[in-house]
Amino acid sequence: MNEQSTVIRLQTWEYGTLDYDPSVPCIIATHIGYATDDEFKEILNLGLAYAIVKRKTHGKIAWLADTLLMDGNTMAEWSANDWAPRVQAGGIYHIAFVSPKDIFADLQIQDFVKLGTQKIKTASFENIESAKEWLQHAMAI
Repeated sequence: MNEQSTVIRLQTWEYGTLDYDPSVPCIIATHIGYATDDEFKEILNLGLAYAIVKRKTHGKIAWLADTLLMDGNTMAEWSANDWAPRVQAGGIYHIAFVSPKDIFADLQIQDFVKLGTQKIKTASFENIESAKEWLQHAMAI
């Protein structure tokens, strides 16, 4: 990482957190356990709003989805058809995933990648640091 990583907590819920790492720069959406459809949408929508604001500071920003502890949900279609186009319109073209332990969560991520990321580069990693390194490199190209 080029700069000292200082992660800033933006929001906390029982089912997840939103953080901002200016050293990448990226928004980190950490999903914990099961979130209802509305709760899942809240994390992604609020995170996107933060990302758009932070992009103005950096000129670019990425999304890091820490799904290691996420339980599966049924939001892949909404994420791909509603959220992903808004992500692209907001100028976010890189999404890194920390791979989930839960097989159903992993299937949802695979479905999202297949359905809605034609213009978004995605990759999956075993830990946050590897995901951040890839995002920094990918955004520098």
